[in-house]
Amino acid sequence: MTPTLTTSAYVLHNLGLAAGFGGSLFGRIALNPSARLISDKQDRARIVNAAWNGYNIINAVGLGATALTWFIGRSRISGRAISANARKLVLVKDFLMGATLVSGVINLIGGGFLAKRALQEGIPMESGSKASDDAPDDVKSTTKLVNRLGVFSLATMAGLIGVSTWLDNTAQVSSKWKFIARALP
Repeated sequence: MTPTLTTSAYVLHNLGLAAGFGGSLFGRIALNPSARLISDKQDRARIVNAAWNGYNIINAVGLGATALTWFIGRSRISGRAISANARKLVLVKDFLMGATLVSGVINLIGGGFLAKRALQEGIPMESGSKASDDAPDDVKSTTKLVNRLGVFSLATMAGLIGVSTWLDNTAQVSSKWKFIARALP
């Protein structure tokens, strides 16, 4: 019998990672550079910030689901019962999850600030990821911060996907894990 609750949590965990990583990758690779096609720098900022602000809800819910399912599962299983290698992977995943959440929250705040400025006052942007030289200093510095943390978040989410897969494969070959998994809801 498949543990329904555990399987549902696992699906939510992976969907949250997919939404966070996929949306962020799309924005960085496709949306931000394509904004240059919008000739008016003020409109460019409004459109890009409105798009990112709209996706931030999906990103926050997705990463929130990933974190919630990880920390609930993590409170029950530390990896020690599986193997020493699994325990190390759990600790790496803890670090990556924390780094992803912290950078994500900072990006949400910074992105919200940029969206508010773009929609209310208008700010000039060169692209979706670069403020114009004539933009206010706080907009330029926030844009730089959001971009750097965006790259960092992509890296930590990619790490989470990789470590999750590695941890999953480690657990699947563990006879100890198979015994523990029978007791999961």
